[in-house]
Amino acid sequence: MQRYLIILVFTVISSFASAQIAMDTLILVSNRKIICKVQNVSSSKVTIIKKDSKVLEDYSRKQIHKIKYANGRVEQFNDLAFKMVDEKNYQAVVVTENTADVDGLYVYGKIESKSGTSSRTAKAAERNARIRLQRRAAALGAMYVLITKSESRGGYKEVPTHYYEGIAYGIEPPKNTQAP
Repeated sequence: MQRYLIILVFTVISSFASAQIAMDTLILVSNRKIICKVQNVSSSKVTIIKKDSKVLEDYSRKQIHKIKYANGRVEQFNDLAFKMVDEKNYQAVVVTENTADVDGLYVYGKIESKSGTSSRTAKAAERNARIRLQRRAAALGAMYVLITKSESRGGYKEVPTHYYEGIAYGIEPPKNTQAP
């Protein structure tokens, strides 16, 4: 009887030990932590299985700050983004014309801006329109703007103006702002 009890105890202990799989931690640039098991790291994406799930999920490497593996190794990818982007922090918004910079990010919406009438030079008008574009993106909570149209107007003895159209992107899914 004592022999069967010892075998039973060892069986229970071994089943608990095999059920305790060491998990990795994926930390996004937004500082959100995901407990998971990293399946694959490629040059453009990281494939994971979240804790208590069996579904494979892909994350763009641009979205990932670092991975803390269960064995203690840490692999760093990108710097942390600001936790919250607001109108006071529009400088954090990245303006780009390269579509590869926004691959894997979430679309927040189309935005546009036009420079004010106080600009004296074409360069000042462009800078003014860019700042207005960044502020609109920051108001949406976006971190990136992909320029789709850039246009300068005004010639000799005319007030220079600049016009931008773009698509705002973020690292987190956009929050639904509509009331139920």
